[in-house]
Amino acid sequence: MSVRTEQQLVVKEQALSETANSEMQQREEWNKKNPPTEAIIVKNLKTTELIPRPYRNTKARFYRLGHGIRLQPHVSELPPGGASVNHRHTTEAVIYIVSGRGHTIISWDGVNKQRIDWEEGDMFSFPVWMWHQHFNDSDTEPCRYLAVQDTFSIKALGLHQIERFPEEGGA
Repeated sequence: MSVRTEQQLVVKEQALSETANSEMQQREEWNKKNPPTEAIIVKNLKTTELIPRPYRNTKARFYRLGHGIRLQPHVSELPPGGASVNHRHTTEAVIYIVSGRGHTIISWDGVNKQRIDWEEGDMFSFPVWMWHQHFNDSDTEPCRYLAVQDTFSIKALGLHQIERFPEEGGA
């Protein structure tokens, strides 16, 4: 018979990006006020209550599922006609569209842009550290997406960074 004991993952405070367009300080302040919801299961991502995240122009809720130490999922919502800020991060992300329709603009340099159109039930991803911005194409309905990222792993390695696109207004 084996006995399982709970282990706590100790994540050291990471030095924040030195760039002027880093989003790390705002994110960490928001995360301290709104720590991840611990759960084994999350019922109905279409109606789960989300918290305003003004620095990103979204509402969101982050989770730690099953005491996970590698992956961190979060649900985000864009208001009707809304857009997230244009940003990039060192975490991998797989995005599943829970409800609504819209598009995401991706680019390596902010100039050579590609458009990904999506709707409820779609799933997509893009490379690490690629600029991306999400847009809700409905003027009347919010849209929600589930992003599953390797945030806990990347933080443990001391490699977690998020930057906003350096030009005002984004791409």
